This record gives sequence, structure tokens and C-alpha cells, in this order.
Amino acid sequence: MILLTGPNTPFGRMAVATALELNVKVDVRVINVFEAEFLDAINPLRQIPTLMFDDGRMLCDSRVICGYFCSLRPGRGLNPVDDRWDVQTRWWLALGLMEAAVGSVMERLRPPAQQSEVFLQKCERRMRNTVTKLEQFSTELCQPEARIDRLATAIALEYIDFRLGRGWRVYAPNLGHWLETETERPSLKASRPRERLPSDPITLNP
Repeated sequence: MILLTGPNTPFGRMAVATALELNVKVDVRVINVFEAEFLDAINPLRQIPTLMFDDGRMLCDSRVICGYFCSLRPGRGLNPVDDRWDVQTRWWLALGLMEAAVGSVMERLRPPAQQSEVFLQKCERRMRNTVTKLEQFSTELCQPEARIDRLATAIALEYIDFRLGRGWRVYAPNLGHWLETETERPSLKASRPRERLPSDPITLNP
């Protein structure tokens, strides 16, 4: 299996960290998705993460890929059956937080005259409201055992730290305290976001 991802996408990091937690062997390829025209023939949306199989099949969307990895290791309990819907809801909230944060970052990359202050305020409101809601679940989230909703929450919050700053801790002190140690988890240390480099390939190297 080949997992196509980028150097700092929280969605791709979610798939990488899940594979690491479950010890699923996958060939992780970091690509420059903005110029990777080859990806159009594999995933017509040209989105990452994309998981490629030897027989030509592919899976896309981080939640689908993570679900597939969890199905390979059902006994590990990363995506538990007990309390499934509560866990899934918190996972969904964390993914929505990623979407709002990425949306804000991408909008800020546009020329200043083309940026929408209304859209940026919308993203900020969604991030603030979602972090506040996740803080209400801190008793469930701020635990040392790995679980899919906890991984997603840590990845979303660390992406905000990486791109937008640490101000969210004002309204989520429990999550902030937990994140200081949670980011030392081996799967998160190994997948930490970085800036895109000119050397990141735009083709699927062998």
C-alpha cells in the first residue's frame, strides 16, 4: 500500500498516525499536491490523503482510510465499538476543526485584496466554537490511551498551533495542558507537520 500525503496536512497526518498506532505497514509518500498532476488519474479531486493498492484500487478521505486501517487491527480498540457514536461524533468535530483551520490558512495565502474577511471570521467562529465544545469533552479526550477521537483532536489542535497560533488555550485550558504531553506520543512525533520544501516530489517516485 502507498499512502500519498503532504508535509503538513492534518488529514494526511491523521492517516499516517493511525497506521503507526496500529502498526499497519504502509509506504508513505510525501508529495507536492498543488503540482502533482499525476494524482488526477488516481483521485480525480486531487486530494490527499489517498491510499493506493497494488491492484490499482484506491481509497480517499482520511476518515475512510483510517477506518480501513482500523479494520485491519480490530482488536486494538483504536476505533472502539463501545461508545461508538460518541467517539465518532468527537472524531467528526475534530475533523471539522481541521477543515476550518485549513480553510483559514488557505484564505490567508490569497493576495490580501482577494481575501474575504467574512470567510475568515466564519472560520474563526467555527474554530472557537468547536474547540469550546471539545473542551466540554475533555474528561473523555484527555486520557493517555490512544483512541481515534483523541488522535484527531490532538492533530487538529497542533495544526492550529503550527499555522495560526496558541490562543485557543484561553478557552480550552484542559485540552491545552493535555496537548503538551500528548504530542510526545510516538505516532504524533513521527508525523509532525513541517513546511513544504521545493524537493517534495510532484510525481509518484518509484
